[in-house]
Amino acid sequence: MPLLIVLCSGQNRLTLACVSDQFLSELNLWCLSREEAIRATGNADSPYFELITPLQYRSTLLGGIIEVPKDFLTDLGSIPRAVWWWLSPDDYDISYPSVIHDYIYKQKGDLSAQQLPQKRVDRETADRVLREAMAAVGASNFRQGVVYNAVRTFGPRW
Repeated sequence: MPLLIVLCSGQNRLTLACVSDQFLSELNLWCLSREEAIRATGNADSPYFELITPLQYRSTLLGGIIEVPKDFLTDLGSIPRAVWWWLSPDDYDISYPSVIHDYIYKQKGDLSAQQLPQKRVDRETADRVLREAMAAVGASNFRQGVVYNAVRTFGPRW
């Protein structure tokens, strides 16, 4: 079973190491202040994080390695606060997978900058990659299913 390890938790920095053969790098994040989040995204409804180093993930669905670049902004999992008792945005079952999913969504499926056989994916494929990545970190089938169905139903359209 994959393992997530908190290596460093400074004032604004969080480093997570995931022992999984599909995630090829640590997740190094800088937590933006509320003011920085508003400047960068226009809102601060939830915490935002900036990747300090690129995040690489080997996806069977995409047929290769996708790399989320340094400086990419993410809110991790866009999970309603009412269910944070069950799954919070920084939970290991969703943190790594959410960064990959956020990147594909923000690109609106355009993966032409990646070294992948598929240069464009649809929203459904992006959501399936989220589920695949959740499996890679050891999330239960139940959690994978709930999150997948939630993003299929409530996720933004593009």
